Formats: sequence, structure tokens, C-alpha cells
Amino acid sequence: MTVFQQNLTLLIVDDDVVNISTLTSLFAQLFNIEVAHDGKAALQSILLKDIDLVLSKVDAPMINGQELCTFVKDNRLTSHIPIVLLTQNATPDEEEACLSIGAIDYIDLNARPKTILFRIKNHMNMVAQQKRLAQVSCTDGLTGLANRMQLDTMLNKEWYAAVRGNHSVAILLIDIDNFKLFNDEFGHLEGDKCLKTVASIIAKSKRRERDFAARYGGEEFVLLLPFTDLEGAIQVADSLISKIRNRNIKAAKDAHFPMVTISVGITAYVPKHNKGIIKNPIDLLNCADKHLFKAKQNGRNRYSASEEF
Repeated sequence: MTVFQQNLTLLIVDDDVVNISTLTSLFAQLFNIEVAHDGKAALQSILLKDIDLVLSKVDAPMINGQELCTFVKDNRLTSHIPIVLLTQNATPDEEEACLSIGAIDYIDLNARPKTILFRIKNHMNMVAQQKRLAQVSCTDGLTGLANRMQLDTMLNKEWYAAVRGNHSVAILLIDIDNFKLFNDEFGHLEGDKCLKTVASIIAKSKRRERDFAARYGGEEFVLLLPFTDLEGAIQVADSLISKIRNRNIKAAKDAHFPMVTISVGITAYVPKHNKGIIKNPIDLLNCADKHLFKAKQNGRNRYSASEEF
């Protein structure tokens, strides 16, 4: 088993305490385990947590396994999550029905424990391989941060999680001041070195596990901060500005400051379905972009922020 596989999370959906205990014991040494006692609780976990594979009883209460599978597969944010359906009364017709709606497997709980174990391990191996490939395709090659494609995915995910959870989400749009002058004077190799240094400082500024840093393009970066209000986002930005300025990277002679600095546009918002102020998560990013422009206009090496749209 790889280290990558050890970090995967298995969601067990069952209302039988004996089954839950048996399955948890079977997989606890291999994966992180989440438990839901009904389909409704399972949906909440799938939407709000990082679930890698769902192991659900077919006749789970409230929302049964087939209904759960259909919802997961029809939602573009969760359709990649494999669903394995469990039953104690396996029939060919039910197996066909489960597989036809997108379940990756259909397992009889009366099978030998090791058979169940090996089948789930094999599915998790595929998940681990897919995540490795996704990590490569979603990473900026120069800085090691997430790239624009992954940013778009995470922005959508955290936006709709904030809608469901009624909590604030903040964005910092960060730009290296006078970077073209830096490249022109010192060359692209030094420019790349500067980008990597700034990216490293941004990555280390994350305070929560779900904070997310990405290269937006060129010399621009994004820091996405779920569960963060405007005051918290300003604190992060202020600290970032100081840390990069105090790194004392020599700037181009025609730059506004003798050392490399950044400007930051900030916005934070509690998104709601019934408000027409923001119709999609891209508007949150656009608002941060407007504030970045204000920070540049006001002299650089500073932030501009608001909750107003």
C-alpha cells in the first residue's frame, strides 16, 4: 500500500451497527473512515468532505443506495467519486440495476471479509492512480501551486459549499508589482526564481487545511480562504505583503520600491441562493480583481478590500 493510498477516505453508509463495526475494522488500518447512518447524512458528507469512495448499503434509510448513487453521478462536482453498493440479499436483477446507474461494484455482504477487502483495495488503487494523474495535470509546473484549471474547480466547490453551509468565503488576488520591469532587467531565469519564492510564501500562508493557493497566470496568484470573513482575509493579506517585502528581493531600478512587493485585491462574501448580487463564483473573483486594480492605482505594496459588489 502506498502513502498516497493511506490518505484516501472511505465513506461507509449503513444503519446496522454490526455491519458498521465489521466494515470499519476491516478498513481502518488502510484508509480514513467516515460513517453515515443514512443516505441523507451520506450526501452531506459527500458534498462537504473529501470523500474518495462510497461504500453504501443498497437499502440505506431516507435515501437508499441507488438514489444516492444517482445523485452523486448526476452532480458534476461529485460524479468522479466511485460508489460501491452492498447488500445481504444479492440478486442478478438488483446487481444489473445498480451497475446500470453508475455503481462501480455490487458486493454481497455474505462474501468472505477478505474478498470484500481486496475488492475495495483494488478500487482504491484506481482512485489513488487517478489522483496522482490529476495532481500532475492540475499543478503549475514552475511554482508547484495549483494551476488555473484546478482553481476553477475549487472555486466552484467552495462557493457551493458556502451556499449550503451559510458561511463566508474569501479570495485574495495577488500580483507582483512591476514584474515586467524585473524580468527586463534581471532576465527570465531570475524572474522564475522570484515567482517561485513568492509562490512559496503564499503557500505557507495557508492557515486551514481547506485554504487553497493557485497560480492565476503570469505573476498573479490566488489564495482561496473558505470559512473566512473580510477581517480574516485582510489579516492574511497584510501578513503576506510584509513577508514578501521583508524578503528583500532586489527590484528593478525603475520599480516603485527598492525591493519586490505585491498588491492584493480582497473580497469576502456569504453566498446565498436568494440574492442576485452574485450569480456565480466567478463574480467573487472579478470583485477581487477590481480591488487589485485599486491597490495598484493607490500606489502598490498594499491591499484594497470590501464586501460590496
